[in-house]
Amino acid sequence: MPKIAILAGEASGDLIGSHLMSYLNSKIKNIEFIGVGGPEMSKNGLISYFDYKEISVHGYFDALKKIFRLLSLRSNLVDYLLKERPDIFIGIDAPDFNFGVERRLKFNNIPTFHYVAPSVWAWRQGRVFEIKENVDHLFAVFPHEPKIFQKAKVPITFVGHPLASKIPLNPNINKGREKLNLDKGKTIITLLPGSRLSEIKYHFELMINTAILINKELTWRKLKQAEFLIPINSKENYDHMASMLNLYSNKIKSINLLIGHSHDAICSSNMVIAVSGTATLEAALYKKPMVIVYKTSLLSYFLLKKMLLIPYVGLPNILLKKFIVPEFLQNSATPENISDKAIEILTDKKFQKYLKVKFKDLHTKLKRNSSELIYKKIIKYLK
Repeated sequence: MPKIAILAGEASGDLIGSHLMSYLNSKIKNIEFIGVGGPEMSKNGLISYFDYKEISVHGYFDALKKIFRLLSLRSNLVDYLLKERPDIFIGIDAPDFNFGVERRLKFNNIPTFHYVAPSVWAWRQGRVFEIKENVDHLFAVFPHEPKIFQKAKVPITFVGHPLASKIPLNPNINKGREKLNLDKGKTIITLLPGSRLSEIKYHFELMINTAILINKELTWRKLKQAEFLIPINSKENYDHMASMLNLYSNKIKSINLLIGHSHDAICSSNMVIAVSGTATLEAALYKKPMVIVYKTSLLSYFLLKKMLLIPYVGLPNILLKKFIVPEFLQNSATPENISDKAIEILTDKKFQKYLKVKFKDLHTKLKRNSSELIYKKIIKYLK
């Protein structure tokens, strides 16, 4: 019976992993999946060694606080995998955790694959030479990455981004609204404060206060107030945000918390305000105008700024190589700045049309049959 070890450390990796596992289950009978992942991967048969939230950290400061716990988890996981002897290991994103696992497994003659190439072109170019020592094959989700890794003779395949196949090229806003029972004539803004509690700590209240200012400005302009959606990935996060939102009940009534339905919420919206990360790519694939925000600890932000090799942090800007989407980072991420820009975008139909054209072109470039391309590379290793 084929045995695949697979590891994802956050919600975006869990989603990507689940797509791959679903495809592999359709092609190969009786696969055993072991490793670490979240609820979506568990639905496809993963037996998770520990809760993937244990390794989901936000910024360097949070990682440093948990360093001994993270090292212990990784050591125990590797020992477990060496006993289990899977046919292959697939690490999904989470390079700081996965590379240590991959290095030891490869040394012990277990073929290692890494899905979602690390962003060495944005952060640490020197790291590209380490990767060759850690993995047998790299699966890149962005078209510009193979050239970079090929220079260091890292075996790599561009497989496209699985979300580009999942999300329709021409999404229908009304279908999303029907699923969520939303008024077709309303202005809907989806707020995406992050999937980790550490991200929510920095962004949730910021987004609530931004929503309050947006509706004040819309009222002043004699326009209909917006309705805000916040899709949430776990009951724990839902309970936390619901209790915080309750503190603002006399200031705003139009924020709705949803468990799940992130794609329906984005599809339904007129615009998105999102924390930098995979959510910004999802918004771009749904052809939505957006504002990108990001806050973290002062230490983490200082380190990130020192390491950043390009002027953007948001994926749509990185992939299109220009500031097509506004970014508000750290001290500039204020309710006033974000709400002013959101109103400007909401009332600029010409800019919205321009974004749709650019995002559709991006979508086309990222669309491949990702899981099939990976399957063709790994099938020869499966017993």
